[in-house]
Amino acid sequence: MADLDEGEGEENEGSGSGGGFRPELLQSYLLFAKRAWKYHRGLSIALLVAGLGVTVALVKFLPRTYTCKTVMMVQSSSVLDGRNGTTSFAGAENVILSHDNLESMVRETGLVKTADERRPPLLRLKDRISAAIFGKMDDKIKMASLVGTLESKIKVTTEKGDLMIDVSWTDPATTAELAEAARQSFLKSRHQAEISAFEDKMTILDGHASQLRDDIGVLAQQLKAIRDERIAKGLEARKATAASSAGADESAAPVARPSARRTAGFDAQVPVLKEKLAAMKAKRAGLEAERERHIHEEQLKYDDLTLRLTPSHPQVVLQKERIALASQVPSDLALLDAEVKDLAGEIQQREAMEQQGVEVGAGGAARRRATAELPPDVADLLERDNLDPALSAQLSGAVMTYGSLRNELFTTRVDLDTAQAAFNHRYQVIVPAEAPRKAEKPMIPLVVGGGLFVTLLLSLLAPILLELRAGVIRERWQVEHIQLPVLAELRLPPHSSD
Repeated sequence: MADLDEGEGEENEGSGSGGGFRPELLQSYLLFAKRAWKYHRGLSIALLVAGLGVTVALVKFLPRTYTCKTVMMVQSSSVLDGRNGTTSFAGAENVILSHDNLESMVRETGLVKTADERRPPLLRLKDRISAAIFGKMDDKIKMASLVGTLESKIKVTTEKGDLMIDVSWTDPATTAELAEAARQSFLKSRHQAEISAFEDKMTILDGHASQLRDDIGVLAQQLKAIRDERIAKGLEARKATAASSAGADESAAPVARPSARRTAGFDAQVPVLKEKLAAMKAKRAGLEAERERHIHEEQLKYDDLTLRLTPSHPQVVLQKERIALASQVPSDLALLDAEVKDLAGEIQQREAMEQQGVEVGAGGAARRRATAELPPDVADLLERDNLDPALSAQLSGAVMTYGSLRNELFTTRVDLDTAQAAFNHRYQVIVPAEAPRKAEKPMIPLVVGGGLFVTLLLSLLAPILLELRAGVIRERWQVEHIQLPVLAELRLPPHSSD
């Protein structure tokens, strides 16, 4: 009775305390949890070990996402800027992300083959399961799938005059290859847009020159026919003369041939041109020596930096880019090479004309250049004054026009070489495409922290939930939870197992 009275007093005392903080209730919760962990210690340890194993497996086998970034800048060029009024990087995103360009990138990098070889283990397992269920994909379907995936993995932005290309993929080597392929594809597109005008002009001029060369051939054939006819008539006249005068000298007949009047000429400009050619070659040798010296100095700086710094250090990368820039042929040197080549060809043509006796004076310079690319007998036909005047005038005019076309074609070729040299210096790589060293996704610290948190939470909550589902009342709050009156609370001896 005393215990019941004491229990009732404690109950009344507890109920009179209202809804305030009850330390004994919190202590009861903690004792319940402690008892649950004690009874289900094996389950807690098993869940903890399993959670740690899953976390380690996720860290090791979870597919990574690597990102490679390459940046280019554009430099102003008086040769190319005058022909292109738009921004050099305008439409870069449309060019790189076009379907045809993406297919070209997949083919150039061999992505259809390397994608399977470098596939992460989990994704490779998924592919095997999919192939077992739906069948193996052929190369055409793989190409379409890779193009669609690649389109979502490439990001092209233009900021402050720089072109930035970001590529994300599941392995670092492929990421760098795709970034480099995207940059090269843009350069090919810009090369075609900025250089094609010169090439189209050369094609048009060459077509007109070929047509005019055929016309000159037709006129030359007509003049040859007239010449042959007159020669035949001359031979018949000589035969008649020889028959009437038996003592005439037959060897005098060839003296009347028009070709005997042709004598070898002398071009006074050849020595002057040779001196000019020697001076230009000396100047070119000096520029080439200066270029080689500059490359050697930059190489020495690069070797010194590689001894002190890692290959990926920004100073080493920048010095490597400087060596690449120094190794490129400057536009002035390329233009000088073209001038040397042209002057050497002109000297060779003048010397050939001297041997053939073609007019090499000031009035015959254009005719000489034109006939250099024509059949040799055209020059002989132009020198004859006893042929058809109308046909000779047409042939002379056609040869002069052909010479003008050849000169314009050469000028366009020089412009093309100059534009090509300018294009090589126009686009500079600020950040090269290099294989990333660490993955951007997933974040390993976040995966480890989340895995440990979930593992600890499960190992702590699972025994408590299992104990709640056992249906055994062990604490007072369990009785209160089912709204039963507590008549008495018995305390077991201190050394009891319960």
